[in-house]
Amino acid sequence: MALPLVGKLAVVTGASRGIGLAISKALAARGANLVLAYTSANSAASTASLAAELSSKHSIKAVPIQADLGTTTGPASLVSQAAEAFSPLRIDILVNNAGVALNDKIPDIKPQDFTTSFNVNVMGPLLLVQAAQPYLPNDRSGRIINLSSVSSSLGFVGQSVYGGTKAALEAMTKTWARELSENCTVNAINPGPVRSEMYSRNSDEFKQLIKPFIQNAPLMAVRPGVDDPAIVEEAKTTGGRAGEAEEIAGVVSMLTGPESSWITGQVICANGGMIFEGSFCIKTFKLTNIEHDKPKIESLHLAVIFKCPAISQAVAQILPSSLNSTQLTHFTYKSTTPRVISSALITMETRNDTSDPFEDVLNLEERFYSEGYQLGIKDGIKAGRIEGRSFGMEKGFEKFLESGRLAGKAVVWANRMPPKDESSSACTLPPLPRNARLEKNVNTLYALVEPDTLSTENSDDAVQDFDDRIKRAQGKAKIVERMAGGGGKESSGPSSTP
Repeated sequence: MALPLVGKLAVVTGASRGIGLAISKALAARGANLVLAYTSANSAASTASLAAELSSKHSIKAVPIQADLGTTTGPASLVSQAAEAFSPLRIDILVNNAGVALNDKIPDIKPQDFTTSFNVNVMGPLLLVQAAQPYLPNDRSGRIINLSSVSSSLGFVGQSVYGGTKAALEAMTKTWARELSENCTVNAINPGPVRSEMYSRNSDEFKQLIKPFIQNAPLMAVRPGVDDPAIVEEAKTTGGRAGEAEEIAGVVSMLTGPESSWITGQVICANGGMIFEGSFCIKTFKLTNIEHDKPKIESLHLAVIFKCPAISQAVAQILPSSLNSTQLTHFTYKSTTPRVISSALITMETRNDTSDPFEDVLNLEERFYSEGYQLGIKDGIKAGRIEGRSFGMEKGFEKFLESGRLAGKAVVWANRMPPKDESSSACTLPPLPRNARLEKNVNTLYALVEPDTLSTENSDDAVQDFDDRIKRAQGKAKIVERMAGGGGKESSGPSSTP
């Protein structure tokens, strides 16, 4: 079977070590020719050796090129040298991997350190894309992949500069996805800690700062007997295992293939679960202790910012464990935007006693859905689909609306009845226009007005009988409305079948 990247050219920056080295090997194994870009003269020999190894092993053409991407002329020089090595030049894949990480807290940040980081991590990729643009495909088959970091989202202490540059790279990724849409897809990957030379240079203090994040990442949990014993031992200090460069390279390989042609403008989370798609942040902004005679009530207010409604489930799982032995007795969800559920204020109360009269009736989960259901009655199905039970809530809301519209349905149906010549008197009600609302729901109406006993006479007496039946249906609607608004229980409604 033919390799997917045969005949394509990939430019990989920072190719001599770490993640860049793993990416170069992965793309070569899929048949791509390579430009292996490196910066320092100290990397010349190792990069040349890598090029020879990959050329021999995979029968490809791999060319090492030195260029300082932190300068204004380095990116253009890289593309110029590539054009000399590959003629005619067509850059099918561009991987912006080269980067620097300088960790300093605010008082210690020096302007020159900011400039260095910005030039390599932001300006370098921008100028390289600018220089490469004339050589990109014109059929959307090209691929640009930017290596970002979880630092752009998680705000690690000491990474004002590094996290800021990676956030800028992610922003440019989305812009390039639009500007270059006829040439290529553009995506970013945000790894967390990866076993590499760059990660090993981090201080012990920094590793301790990110330890809680690692401990909460599901795939970073070590597996004794499966993972290397050295990794298991290291995890006792770091909180879990770091990623492997080959794992990041695998995601890059996936994005370079034809199967990824419908993905663009995205930041792909490849960090073992340190953050999920639609990243969120939980921040404690108020903690109050209110002393009463009995009991003592502690209220914890949390601001939760998220882009995906499913994250509310994660919040519900995280918060109880963070409160240790205290007992959860209240969970309130309040939407702060009428259009998209993007933020919430969750209030959780903990009590030292069990005096809550509803404790034996509703557990935490049921209260959460009760609040959500009441919002659903007011704001529609959108608010009701916050999490779980959305099917039942939706059906209850639909039945509520259906009952509330019975009168309109009935009048429409009554005025569609064919007149009879033997009618005792003419019907004095004016006919409704043919586009009267909900006329298509006649099946539901038939069941509600008891068609077996309904008079077909086109007279005022028959219409009065029909009107009496309508009033009974309206009474049913009010009952359903009271049931729906009184605690979120799924109400039963009228049958939709005759």
